[in-house]
Amino acid sequence: MGFRRDMKGKTAVLLAILLLLCVPPALAQTAGDVPSTVFQDRGLNVSVGQSSFTFNQTPANETLSIMVANPTSSPMDVYLEVYQDEQWNMVEKLGSLAAGKSGTFDYPVNFTYSGKSQEVDQFGVVGRTYSGYLGNVFSVTEDWSMYEDALKSSLSFFGVISAAVLIVILIVLVTGAMSIAQRERHGPDKEYNLRTLFFPITKMRPVAERIADIIINPFFWVIEMALGALLVLLILWFSLHDIRPDIGWLVFIVGGVAAIFMPVIFLIIGWLADYYEREPLRFIVGLFMWGVMATFFAFFINTTISLIAGLVLSAGAADLVVAVLVAPVVEETAKGTGLLILSGHHDFDNVFDGIIFGFSIGMGFAFIENWLYFATNASPVVVGGLVAWAYNILYRSFLCSLAHGCFTAATGVAIGYFKSRTKSTGFAVAGFSMGLPIAILLHGTFNLTAVFDSIMQTAFGVPVPVFDPLLTIVVTGIYIILGAYLQLQMKDKAQNR
Repeated sequence: MGFRRDMKGKTAVLLAILLLLCVPPALAQTAGDVPSTVFQDRGLNVSVGQSSFTFNQTPANETLSIMVANPTSSPMDVYLEVYQDEQWNMVEKLGSLAAGKSGTFDYPVNFTYSGKSQEVDQFGVVGRTYSGYLGNVFSVTEDWSMYEDALKSSLSFFGVISAAVLIVILIVLVTGAMSIAQRERHGPDKEYNLRTLFFPITKMRPVAERIADIIINPFFWVIEMALGALLVLLILWFSLHDIRPDIGWLVFIVGGVAAIFMPVIFLIIGWLADYYEREPLRFIVGLFMWGVMATFFAFFINTTISLIAGLVLSAGAADLVVAVLVAPVVEETAKGTGLLILSGHHDFDNVFDGIIFGFSIGMGFAFIENWLYFATNASPVVVGGLVAWAYNILYRSFLCSLAHGCFTAATGVAIGYFKSRTKSTGFAVAGFSMGLPIAILLHGTFNLTAVFDSIMQTAFGVPVPVFDPLLTIVVTGIYIILGAYLQLQMKDKAQNR
């Protein structure tokens, strides 16, 4: 529905109660016990000055002039209601009318585009007297076709050009990374070449390493891509749902390019940062693909648990529980399992490997998750235009991508620490058991700080998030310092050799 009131104060109170007490949200205000038949009887005389509007921007502010006549011999309090979520919700008291009198009430309304070219909002007016209630309804028609044309033009020009530039940059950087990878030698000359990429040398290798070789093999990448493609098709469906198809396709394509750009940039930077003991590029690609597959399983598990939680908790409480307690466990377990499998490989042998490998999985996960957000939760329709959409793209591309990489890197650090001291698979499992809770704690804290940021933005008008970026920057800084220290150690070892 396009109608939206200014609910900052009430939303802040709701979020605060939800956060601190985790109780069901309060019911909407009502003008007493209004009978369900009040709008069917239509015993109140109501008319509206203008009932049709054409908009070329969102949000759009308009004032409804509502004329009400009191047909009774008693004073009357007049209330405005709106039909939302298949029920009538009281909006505000418009004023009072003396017995037998008429009056006009001006009420400002904030209309927002919801993805439909034409939309009809249902409003109700309730009159409360000493003897009971009277009511009537009226409709307001919204025409958003002009705004949609402008949105499509902007997306077609700025969005497509920006996406094309990002693709060119990615092609150049990926080509450069592949060129560097081809010139490097890792271990025995015959261990890492084009043939062993598809058919790795597994003779006389431990079982754990043979299993680890599976997830860095292109044959397995096909399976991961297929699962990721199913989720991408779901994203496409979301993009085209309740929106003009031509706009939906643009949102899907531009959002996808924006979603993959920074994760690939971060991947290349992380891989190049491993200067003294750089692992083959196939490891990075394979773990990135594992992150893509992990998104598929995490999405459906989180959705299922969310539906179950919604049956026993209020909507707000269910969302909070899933975001802070459920999603971090599901997502970090799905991502970290790839590290546990790869820990059987002999080239996963130090803490820096753990950082880079965990970070690589996080980038694959962030790619698909960000694409889902850019096309649904944070699409131009939901956030209210291209400027807000661009802000969300920049915010999630940088900070949320880094965050996902940092979370899973914690699991990798613990595995790498144990692997650097012993080649035993049991010790790698111990590292996974110690690192995974840290990753879950970081992830859960990040999601909880998002709730704090939402409260601050809604209640106090803080223009940008505070706690989420601070946490991400601090954790990223710790990894950079740790990585620099580890690289210096590797340099000393290389010089001694």
